Amino acid sequence: MRLHALQPTMKSNTRHSIQVATAGPLPVGLDDYPELTRTTGTLPGKYTIKIDPEAQGVVHPVRRQPAALRNKILEKLQEMVKDSYITKVNQPTEWVSSMVAAVRNGKIRICIDPSDLNKVIKREHYPMRTIEEVVSTIPGAKVFSVLDAKSGFLQIELDEASSFLTTFNTPIGRFRWLRLPFGLKCAPEIFQRIMDEMLEGISGAISVMDDILIAAPSVPEHDEILRKVIQRATSYNLSLNFDKCHVKQSSVPYVGHLITADGLKADPAKIEAVKSMPTPRDKDGVRRFLGFVTYFSKFLPNLSEVDAPLRQLLKTDVEFAWQPAQQQAFDTLKDMCTESPVLQFFDPSKSVEIFCDASSNGLGAVLLQDSHPIAFSSRSLTDTETRYAQIEKEMLSIVHACVKFHNYIFGNHVTVYNDHKPLEDIFRKPLLSTPMRIQRMRLRLQWYDLTVKYRRGKDMELP
Repeated sequence: MRLHALQPTMKSNTRHSIQVATAGPLPVGLDDYPELTRTTGTLPGKYTIKIDPEAQGVVHPVRRQPAALRNKILEKLQEMVKDSYITKVNQPTEWVSSMVAAVRNGKIRICIDPSDLNKVIKREHYPMRTIEEVVSTIPGAKVFSVLDAKSGFLQIELDEASSFLTTFNTPIGRFRWLRLPFGLKCAPEIFQRIMDEMLEGISGAISVMDDILIAAPSVPEHDEILRKVIQRATSYNLSLNFDKCHVKQSSVPYVGHLITADGLKADPAKIEAVKSMPTPRDKDGVRRFLGFVTYFSKFLPNLSEVDAPLRQLLKTDVEFAWQPAQQQAFDTLKDMCTESPVLQFFDPSKSVEIFCDASSNGLGAVLLQDSHPIAFSSRSLTDTETRYAQIEKEMLSIVHACVKFHNYIFGNHVTVYNDHKPLEDIFRKPLLSTPMRIQRMRLRLQWYDLTVKYRRGKDMELP
């Protein structure tokens, strides 16, 4: 793909933390709030699980547990009873799920398998938030904190009827959850709604599930937001996991990314993981690698062009054969992930530009502000689309860019640059005077306030 704009110069953006958390009972910045240590982790109200009234209950038998884990499971169950997370059940119940014991870092975690119950639960359909939505709300931020809610779902109490729905079998009898258990399909939406209600009206504070982000342009502004969040969290009786809190820093890990004073970066742990991935030996290995690389897609220019040889191997009528083209694509993708650029935070008050282009088998685009990338996007063409005329492919690249960057550009004027000059004339013509396929694409762009301009490919370069 000839999209030179999608090849930024990599620069070092390493900075020291403004204030690094030190050892102690609370991270530096939270030690002025002793009331945080006294919260009991019980959020206001009790939640009612809503199910289809016509649903028939399902009772699952006890699952056999490994002998080596039995004593640890019994100890964990007793601990959870003591913490008022679960309680014994000695009466018939319509629903009984199986218990699942997971081992993580040498510790036992008790969960349930509510697959049948999930089929009849009525979801909240509350909107969940993405990292792109988060960073679009913090333009100009330089100082950050992340507060982690401890055992988030378990801070929500269930009413009695809902509690009996969560009954589960164990080697020592049945128990029911007194708190909202992990695994219910409604749980993430419930918790997100409560967190949004808790932070309502506090500008500069936002959450994705149990991770609360505080972002501000300066330390005084940050401290004022932090004070408000702590007061609100205390009033909600929210308990924090202080070991995972990061307070008053210039870069913080957040939902699989690194939010810094310079912008959004890829998580260093994921970069190391992709660097250490072995060369695929079969189609499943290719799928695993491409699935992992998908995480980096927002950071990677021309991804659909680079990974094309690997995707070719996944076709059902193609036998797996690792050739030099696949090895080159594999090595290039690893290098691209390692050197992924920093994405600047989106600022709704600034003008927006899009550079986009099309090749014989892919589309690519980058969203820019002040000549700095906000997000990259690319995709491969379908078999039908590969047979489009070049002007149709270039028009399709504009459609792809606008749809992909909809949350950024809708309601704003956008200048779109493309290296196919006939597109300028196409947008000056009446809609009915253009070919039918072009008409359909232009109709999809009616939502947006666009100015399409020609720019030579070699001039579409980022500083």
